[in-house]
Amino acid sequence: MALRIFISAFLIIILLYIMRTNYPAIIMTLKGANPYIFCLALFVFIGAITLASLRLKIIIGSQDISININFLEALSLTFIGYFFNNFLPTTIGGDVVKGYYLAKKTGETLHSFASVFVDRVIGLLTMIIMAFVIVTFAGRAVADNMVRWLIYIIMAFSAAMILFMTNKKATKIFSVVLFFLRPIEEKLKRIYNAISGYRHHKALIFQSFFISIISQLLFFMCLGTLAMSIGSPIPIIDILLRMPIISILSLLPSINGLGLREGSTVVFFGPIIGKENAFAVSILWLLVLFVTSIIGGVIYGLSPQFKIKFKEIAKEEVLI
Repeated sequence: MALRIFISAFLIIILLYIMRTNYPAIIMTLKGANPYIFCLALFVFIGAITLASLRLKIIIGSQDISININFLEALSLTFIGYFFNNFLPTTIGGDVVKGYYLAKKTGETLHSFASVFVDRVIGLLTMIIMAFVIVTFAGRAVADNMVRWLIYIIMAFSAAMILFMTNKKATKIFSVVLFFLRPIEEKLKRIYNAISGYRHHKALIFQSFFISIISQLLFFMCLGTLAMSIGSPIPIIDILLRMPIISILSLLPSINGLGLREGSTVVFFGPIIGKENAFAVSILWLLVLFVTSIIGGVIYGLSPQFKIKFKEIAKEEVLI
C-alpha cells in the first residue's frame, strides 16, 4: 500500500514539475470551462456507469449461486466501488468491494469474485477490440507508430489470455505452471475453473459485450465532452484508440490510477490538443470521478446492507 501511495505521489510531483511553466495557461483554461458542458459530461458518465451495472447484473446472474442481485443493487455497488477506489489501490480497488459484498450476500466467495473479474475483463476487452479493429482497417491514417504498436501488443496479450482461459488444452499448460506453485495449487485451480466456466455461457458473453460497447462509447463521449467544455475537441477516433492504453496504464500500482491517468492523458492527448489542454482535461476527468465517488459515498452511508468494515475489505484484497 505504501509503495502504491509513493508511486502516485511521485508521478503527480513529476507531472506538476514538467507542467510548471504552463500553470497560468492551465488555470485560465479551467476557469474558462463551460459548466453546462461539464455537467453534460458528468451525466454521460453516469449513463455509462448505469449500462456497466446492467452488464454486471447479467454476468452475476449466470453463476449457479443461490442469490442474485437486482439492477438497483448492481448500480449501487458500482457507485460504491468508485467511492472505495479512493482508498484501495489501483482503479480496480472498488472491484474488491463488489466481490466482498456479493460473497457476503451469496456465501459463494469464489464465484462472486469471478463474476466481478469477468465483468472488468469484458469492459477492458471491449475497448481493446474496438481500438484493434480501427487500427487494423485504418492503420497509419488514424494513428502514429507508437499508438498502433501499443494496441497490437495489448491485443496480442489479451488474445493469449482469452485463449488460455477458454481452451481446454490450456489447462495442461496451467498444470505445468502449478507444479511451481504447489502451496496455493488448489486455490489457483478453483479460481481458474470459476473464470474459465464462462466459456459455457456464450450467449451471455455476447450480450455483455454488446452492452459494454454502448457503455464504452458513452465513456469515450464523456471524455470528448470534457474536452469540448474547454474548447479543445478531440476527434472520436483518437479517443477510441488512446483510451484503452490509458485505461490499461491506470491499472498499474497506484491509488485509483492517480498520476498514471493524468500523466498518460498528457502524453497521448497532448500532441492532439496541446499539453496544457490535455492536463486540464485530466483534471476535469478527475473531478468527474470525484463527484461519482461522492455519490457512491452517499449511497454507502445511507444503505445499511452495504456496511462492511474497511479492514476486512483490505484483508480480502490481500487474500485474492
